[in-house]
Amino acid sequence: MIWYIIIALFTILLTWILLGPVVLQLDTSRNLYRFMLPGVVSLSLVPAAGFFHLRGWIFFVPFRLDPLKMGRSRKGREKREEKEMMKDEKKDKKKHNRRKGLKSMKKFRKVAGAIRLRALKLDIDTDDYLLNAWLVPAFAAVNSYDNVQMQVNFEGNLSLLMDARTRIGAVLWRLIWWR
Repeated sequence: MIWYIIIALFTILLTWILLGPVVLQLDTSRNLYRFMLPGVVSLSLVPAAGFFHLRGWIFFVPFRLDPLKMGRSRKGREKREEKEMMKDEKKDKKKHNRRKGLKSMKKFRKVAGAIRLRALKLDIDTDDYLLNAWLVPAFAAVNSYDNVQMQVNFEGNLSLLMDARTRIGAVLWRLIWWR
């Protein structure tokens, strides 16, 4: 009887992971950078005095990681250096294949179709007057979409607010069935 309960809970969890929303939120004005699958996992990038740290939780268990304090062993560093040298040798022998690049671009476009933007607000200054002038008509054309507001300023302001959502099941569906 206990096995039926465990299998049912595992099935419910797997269904939620596949069909539940995956949320990516970026807000530079509030320093909010968050990735989450509600009820399962949440990961936030928190700016700190030195650099940043990662804060999150998995199944209601909180954790905090500081990437600068995470040490690497000397053996791991040596192995990594050997692998990099081998990769450099392989790159010299390997030629660029254009068809593979086009296939990967098609896959990216398929996956991008499964992502929904709930909000995109961009206020940018590139510090180049000519480039800013070129961006004004492009942003005006993009602003015709519902949840998109992009503008160029000449005052040095830079801000981004993005709320993108998708479902893992939708991404897998597009990768598998949409050829």
